[in-house]
Amino acid sequence: MKRWQPVALGVLISGVFTYLALRRANLAAVGAALRTARYGYVVLAGIALVITIGLRGFRWSILTEHRLTAVDAFWLFNIGFLFNNVLPARLGEFVRALLAGRRPHMRFASALSTIVVERLFDMVCVAGLLGLSLLILPLPQWAITAGIVMGGGALVGIIVLALTARFPDPALSVGSRILSLAPGLDAERSRGLLQPFIEGLGGVSDPRTFGLGLGASAIAWLVSGISAWLLLLAFWGDARLIEGMLAVAAAGLGVTIPAAPSGVGPFEAAVIGVLGIVGRNLDVSRSYAFTLHALNFLVTSALGLLGLMREGVTFRQVAQEARTLRDGVGGDGESHARAGLR
Repeated sequence: MKRWQPVALGVLISGVFTYLALRRANLAAVGAALRTARYGYVVLAGIALVITIGLRGFRWSILTEHRLTAVDAFWLFNIGFLFNNVLPARLGEFVRALLAGRRPHMRFASALSTIVVERLFDMVCVAGLLGLSLLILPLPQWAITAGIVMGGGALVGIIVLALTARFPDPALSVGSRILSLAPGLDAERSRGLLQPFIEGLGGVSDPRTFGLGLGASAIAWLVSGISAWLLLLAFWGDARLIEGMLAVAAAGLGVTIPAAPSGVGPFEAAVIGVLGIVGRNLDVSRSYAFTLHALNFLVTSALGLLGLMREGVTFRQVAQEARTLRDGVGGDGESHARAGLR
């Protein structure tokens, strides 16, 4: 596949979801909601968002067994977000692994492995938050059933991750056999696809590190839900905390869909969809969803720019190095990457 094709596909997906988010929108009502919003709550939501990012930086430090300090992890995390905000293919993950690998006692490959673990923990937390929200809110039976399934899936996910971290070789063997049942995948290719994820979990094979990392993930997502709830209060004075949890979980699910940089389109459509399910006005929900996304974009981008200044590097320079590493990993450059780039 040519390099431009995934980018074009992401833009197309973003366009489709943006259309779905704005279909039948009353733009006058959307604008009115933005004009009458209580922006003091937007400031509070931004402060809570910064705390969330700090917790995620602390989590990354835990997953590296403190070879990366919490302060360094905070700034590198934001630098990664900056690149994900403006460039396709989630290049930011390679950027922060590259910059982390320049620290003493850290290497590119091990940093990238911990980022894989972060993503797995995030998936479990999103499923858990969605399940909890759908169980608590007064919703139709199908939504309650979905909540039970998602909550159960999150619990199963935690168990599977813990067992995989503890017993990587049997997990790789069983996982590759199951994956090879899919059309077009043989045992060797399945093993190659699973290997990076299972190797990434090797860093949390210690139960204490696993528990602390997962606990930090859960707390970070809860604080992120508080941030989303504070922003809800800017638009609805009677907003409930659980609605903020539902909104941020939906946004987290939305950005997992391959799309244009920053996940524009799927992010908004997911948030508008769940707020509509709980009975919120769709036009006000549109105002909220775009404001939530803009707040995340602006805060992480601003902190990312400050992080680049702290590192003493330029955006262009780091982007080029990260692209080279991304293209090398999985190909001829894999052994070089695994040897550790400082």
